[in-house]
Amino acid sequence: MSIKLQGNGLWESSRMMLPQHKESIIEHQKQYNKKSRPSIHQDELEVINQNINHSLHYKETIQVKVFNEYQDLIICGVVTAISQFNKNFRVQNEQGFEWIDFDEIVSVRFM
Repeated sequence: MSIKLQGNGLWESSRMMLPQHKESIIEHQKQYNKKSRPSIHQDELEVINQNINHSLHYKETIQVKVFNEYQDLIICGVVTAISQFNKNFRVQNEQGFEWIDFDEIVSVRFM
């Protein structure tokens, strides 16, 4: 009798993964690691707004934690502009500047 037909030989001899299968496995792992947006208490929102305004007026460096589905992003810099209309603000750092939406903020701390 052939070795392929004994024990687990049939499955061991036919290992093959299609690109579609690999993509679906990677996508499934991404969905498994996805986070939900945290709810922020009203008191914490006031602290966030105070820290942003303080950085704007006194040119203090802040650390902003921005929500991302897979891993939170941390942006450090000085607030240079606030847009009430677009509900975002601009942070200046060594790489240039970034606009951050108020809805995406998790926390704001001073450096």
